[in-house]
Amino acid sequence: MSLHRPETQLVTGAVPVGAASGQPLAHPKRTDIAARLAPWLYLAPTVLLLAVFTYWPLLQTAYLSMVDWNLNPGQPAEFVGLDNYGRVTGSTLFQAAFVNTLIYVGASIPLKVLLPIPVAVFLWSVGQKGHFYRAILFMPTLISFVVAGIAFLWILNPIFGYAKVIFAELGLRFPNLLADPDSAIWVIIGISTWKVLGFNVLIYLAGLASINKELIEAMRMDGAGDITIFRRLIWPLLTPTLTFVTISTVIFTMQQVFTPIDLMTEGGPSNSTTNLFYMIYQYSFVTFDVGGGAAGTMILFTFLMIMAFVQFRVLDRRAHYQQ
Repeated sequence: MSLHRPETQLVTGAVPVGAASGQPLAHPKRTDIAARLAPWLYLAPTVLLLAVFTYWPLLQTAYLSMVDWNLNPGQPAEFVGLDNYGRVTGSTLFQAAFVNTLIYVGASIPLKVLLPIPVAVFLWSVGQKGHFYRAILFMPTLISFVVAGIAFLWILNPIFGYAKVIFAELGLRFPNLLADPDSAIWVIIGISTWKVLGFNVLIYLAGLASINKELIEAMRMDGAGDITIFRRLIWPLLTPTLTFVTISTVIFTMQQVFTPIDLMTEGGPSNSTTNLFYMIYQYSFVTFDVGGGAAGTMILFTFLMIMAFVQFRVLDRRAHYQQ
């Protein structure tokens, strides 16, 4: 009986179940529809989360940017059209915040994007010996901006700060950097750079790890020097990482400086350290001008979209994704 069992299974499997039982066969169109719906069902949770937490707040912000409201639930919002945009862009606060935003973004390119490259190349070239320096550089990233801001407030305090004591030992007078409109913004930029430098160095080290060192040895055997190796091999292969670091740094720079601005200067002196991100906070939660804050948010959103688009068009075309 065991010899005849495989033949019985083969014959039974060759007959459609529906035909054997006398039931009608499944319609082929139903199978096609299910196959087409399957990817959308897998994507549905992500699409739902994006719709609820990203696109719906964006639409709600666009609506609030065209109303006059002060967060009072008992006072209905009054539709004012595009007046909030004209009022915000015509204010001295916006003009100062926009100029400062360009300074923050412009300073982030050499300090946060380009400066970590030689540091990462050096740590990559020394191999295992560079682990200690990596830990030292990455340590500020682990410290919150709140702690860093309070610590630098103590250090830079013109009355009892550590910097004043050190300058006094050298016979020098320590200036009040945070009270000077010309120097306060560079203090904020310096603290932000100190926090982000180690993180970007690690990203570049991850990009350098994908470069085959045998290529470097081959170039050295051909007589290439360090500068030639960096210019002809390392730099082209590092451009995808450079593109990512540039785009992420420019976008997040405005958020990174928010806490130091709020803790150390509150946008002053004379709006010299505020930026578009902090201006939105001032409109929305200091003066409770919801329409102005929402209009500033839409302007900032448009500004970031343009920046990201330009960077993709300029940098992504020059990136070498194949080794």
